[in-house]
Amino acid sequence: MTMRLHHVALASPKAADAVDFYTEDWGLRETGRDDSSVRLAARTDHGEDYSLVLVTAEEKSVHHFCLVCDDETTYERLERRIRDKGVEIVDSPACAGLARSIRVRDIDGRLVEVAYRPPSETPAVEEETRDAVPLFPAHIVLNTTELETTVDWYTENLGMKVRDRRATKMTFLYCNRDHHTIAFAQAQHASLNHLAWEMPELNQFFRSIARASKSGNGGEKLHGPGRHGPGEYIFCYFTDPMGFVCEYETDGVKVDDEADYPYRVHEYSPESIDRWLGVLSGGTSHRFRAAALGEPDPGVVYSRSS
Repeated sequence: MTMRLHHVALASPKAADAVDFYTEDWGLRETGRDDSSVRLAARTDHGEDYSLVLVTAEEKSVHHFCLVCDDETTYERLERRIRDKGVEIVDSPACAGLARSIRVRDIDGRLVEVAYRPPSETPAVEEETRDAVPLFPAHIVLNTTELETTVDWYTENLGMKVRDRRATKMTFLYCNRDHHTIAFAQAQHASLNHLAWEMPELNQFFRSIARASKSGNGGEKLHGPGRHGPGEYIFCYFTDPMGFVCEYETDGVKVDDEADYPYRVHEYSPESIDRWLGVLSGGTSHRFRAAALGEPDPGVVYSRSS
């Protein structure tokens, strides 16, 4: 089953403050807005399509994220699977630009949209005049208090598969040729760990870091550059003005044949976090770990207690 991460919607009282950071410093472009949200596009987005939604809200949370299929039969099979398994379906309007969709609550109470969007025939927006533009949102990592239960929910109900694990701390799930599209980290509360953006190649990766590091719009470089063990991504992490962690990544594993990347368990070690052993990144810090843990997501907490 092939899906990709279409977009992530982040809610915060400071959402409006983050628009300049994500357009001027991070490299996205605005493609639409309404009274409470702004939609932003990456390099591979066409027309009015988008990859990030910034939602003005009273509390900071992951509003929702969307997994999209570009094949209608695949989508229909997935929707039928969701309904057959009795997953909680949320009656809410589909996001703009999606042909069909269904919204569900995962085991943590997160709002997940599964959608069908046919391949666009609209030519891509010309981006050659803009330097170091992220290609697309590559993956989302979410903190959870119940790692195995959460992983089971996504594999059983959404058909995702486990690529590999980092000991008992983190599990990586895939639904396309990328190493992972969603990962879950064991934590003391449910929250966003980070949202990663794919860069086309190494030079643009470093140019994007240089631009975002000079942010006058409330962003801050936290950790990187370095190279992960699982997935082998070259990474660099920042915080945005809302306090969420965002990541530039490049040169990671692409798996066309599952036999080429057998399941494995990576020991939790400095080398599994950064194969370059902190030579460029300086190693993890308390500030980075605290930012990646984030604040308890109020929507998820409400679902757990209800």
